[in-house]
Parts: sequence; C-alpha cells; structure tokens
Amino acid sequence: MGLKVSREKDFSYLIEDGHSIARVIGTENIINQAMGTEAITQLLNMAELPGKIGIPIGLPDIHQGYGFPIGSVIAFDSDNGIVSPGGVGYDINCGVALMNTGMDKKTCRLHIKDILKEIFNQVPVGMARSRNKLSRRDIEAITSEGIQWLYFRDMATEDDINKTDYNGSIFGAEPANISEKAYSRGMNFFGTLGSGNHFIELQFADQIINSEISEEFGIHKDMVYVMIHTGSRGLGHQVATDYIQKIRDLDHNKRLKDAQLSYMELSSRDAERYISAMNGAANYGFANRQMIISLIRNALKKVMGNEFVEDESELVYNISHNIAAFEENDIEGRRQKVLVHRKGATRALPPESTSGYYAGIGHPVIVPGSMGTASYVLRGVGGNSKISFSTSCHGAGRVLGRKMAKEKLSPELIEKELEALKIEMKFASTSALTEEAPESYKNIDEIYNSIVGGKIAEGIARLKPIGVIKG
Repeated sequence: MGLKVSREKDFSYLIEDGHSIARVIGTENIINQAMGTEAITQLLNMAELPGKIGIPIGLPDIHQGYGFPIGSVIAFDSDNGIVSPGGVGYDINCGVALMNTGMDKKTCRLHIKDILKEIFNQVPVGMARSRNKLSRRDIEAITSEGIQWLYFRDMATEDDINKTDYNGSIFGAEPANISEKAYSRGMNFFGTLGSGNHFIELQFADQIINSEISEEFGIHKDMVYVMIHTGSRGLGHQVATDYIQKIRDLDHNKRLKDAQLSYMELSSRDAERYISAMNGAANYGFANRQMIISLIRNALKKVMGNEFVEDESELVYNISHNIAAFEENDIEGRRQKVLVHRKGATRALPPESTSGYYAGIGHPVIVPGSMGTASYVLRGVGGNSKISFSTSCHGAGRVLGRKMAKEKLSPELIEKELEALKIEMKFASTSALTEEAPESYKNIDEIYNSIVGGKIAEGIARLKPIGVIKG
C-alpha cells in the first residue's frame, strides 16, 4: 500500500502506510518535499516501537537521520516503554546558545573583522583540538556537574546557569557508565566548536515581533547577539557509539525492520546505564557551549576594551536538542510520566509549564537559519503539548546532502553571495561554505511560519547575520 496523506488542520498532516500513522507539522510544500524521502520511512518505522504514547511527530525541518529522522519527537511510557540511542542521536545535547554583546549594529560593523579574527583565535574550530589542559578527572567532573564546574572557575555566572536548559546540569549522570574512550575524546575536544553545521554567528535583531516578550528576553532592535551552535563533540558521539554497539545483538533488536532503531526496555539495566551516560554527555554539551561563551567574552573584551561591558553580555538562553527526557504530560485526560525523545528538536514549554528564570513567560525557542539567512527566537505556547509534546524544530533542515551540495555549489560563488549581503566570514575549510550554504537548507521563513501556524510557538524576534565562523 502507498502512503496516504490527509490534512488534519492548518500546518498539520497525518501520514499512513497501512500499518503505521505519524503526524508532520508544516506547510503543504514542506509535506510535498518530505514525501517519498527516507525521513518519512524512518518516521513511520518509529510508530512500531513498543510502549509509545500517541504517534511519532515530524517537525518542519525533518530530514534523514540515524534511526529516527532529524526533526522528530516521540514519547514512551515511563514504565513499559523504551529508550533508543538512535532517537537521541550521536551528537548528544547539540544545542544553541544566544548571548547579548552589548553592542549595536553600527558599532559591531566597525569592528567585525577584528572580532571574528579574535574569536577564531580563541575558539578552536573544524578539526582543531582543545587548548584546555584538562585531566581525565576534570572531564569526569564536567559530565557530573555540567555548567556548575565552570561556575566555580569563574567561567560561568549565576545568570548563565539560570538561563540554560535544565540549569546546565542534568541529575543522574553516572561517570562509571561512560567509557574511557569517551573520556579521552572529551579531553581532546572540550571548548571546541567542531565542523559540519556547527557555527558561531554575530547577528543583529532586525525585527521585533513581540515587543513585550522580547524585552523579557533581553532582545532589542538593532542590538547584536552571538549565536553558538555545537554539542558534546567526541564524548557524546562515543557514548552513542558504545551503546548502539552494545545493544544491537539483543534478540528484540534483531527482529526490527530497521536495525538503527535498536532500543532498550526502560526496565533494563542497559537502559539505566545508557540514560545516565547520555545525561553525562548532555552535561558536557552544556559546559562545552558555556566554555565557548566564556572564550567569546574574552575575545570581545580584548577587541573592544573599555567599550565592552561584561555585565551586558547576558545570555538570552542556552537550549538543547538531541536529548531524551522524563516529563509529565496530559495523556488522555490524566497526567502521565513519559520519556520524550527529541531528535534534532527542542523543548518549547508553554508559560504555565515553564519553570526557572522564564517561569510564566514561556520557554525560549531558538531556531537558527542557514549561513546567510535569518534566525528566529520564539516561545512555547499553551496547548502545544497535545500537538508535539511541547516540542519545536531546531533549525531549517537540510534539502541537499553534504556530498550533493559540494557537487552543485561553488565556494567562490557562496563567498560572493555573503559579501553582497555584507556578511563577514572566517572558516577553517572552503567545504563548509558549500555544505552549509543557504541553498542546502529549507526556507527558514517557511519553517518559522509552520511552527507559528502550527501553534507550537509564538514569534518574538528575527535576527540577521553580520559575521559567520564555520569549522
């Protein structure tokens, strides 16, 4: 039987294959782009996993991943459900931090070349290794403590902690469940950006969509912000690798339609070990982004001198994606504890469910565009738990694979396009220009309209790039 697509409501479509059903949030164009791709096959395969609650959901940036598509969410019963490393991903707690620079657009443009050069000097990018001389014991402490480890070394503030998902430290990380190889890789790459779709951008707020909430978020027209996209680097990748290899020969995984969906029953010791290791990798990811934030503050201070006021370089938020988290949701009229897998997806809790610094305001949602295009800041809205388990997309989503992008696009042409947009660049290799060019990604405005129209989040501000650093 072929696929059946039916419009559920505006920006929401149900997809069925005769055995399974899934929901995709997006415009008609996004749905048409996705149909027939491996991402939709992966989404429907998720529906056959045991202990699921509701149906799997594809977000507007959906594209092929390992096991689960990137840009998807699914929840499992906390007692009878499962956890799947492929549903979290290899880059555990990849995420995005957005920080105020205290500069306006005009001032930033005057100094942009020097700022990018100094950030590039201080933050290792691409395949460059860490310049921090950290011990095995330090990395173990980071997996346990997250941002707290940096706080006690004057590289994070109390405000940084309060404006980070899970306060930058997820409880339940068990160092013994992380391998020595993972720790070794963690020592090599702490405080590094990496390559691929990881980036640092200086962006100015060109449009304020909700002035009241943007004020709460500290986002003001024509002020400049730094956006950082990276994750747990080699440590998180190794944690995923270790557990995927460990469980692939379990009897129930041998019977799966797709071996990449390998899972552990939540009642098992393997699941307990993986979740604690995942939490440790997530803590490392929070700390890695925070370390880069600290290095960027140093770079701004060096370039701007007395013009840089550190107290003005507050975080807007440090948000995570690629995490499985235990949460309570309203399921068929009652509160139920579930394990929500967010693969290339981020929390978008509504005001009534948001705790901490933004309690009663709504969980900040940061959706980066592709190099050279706008990014958006939003907040979760009421009722979205029934639509997507209070989950938003995490970016624009690829339409061209990296290999195809290299074949179709010219780095020289991309450079000229960015220059025409008055965007300064620093990059470790020209391959990043083609792989991460705007043409390689979906239209960010269509993604934004899908999230807002689908009643998952409300727009707060639009940011546009002035300077870009790629690995």
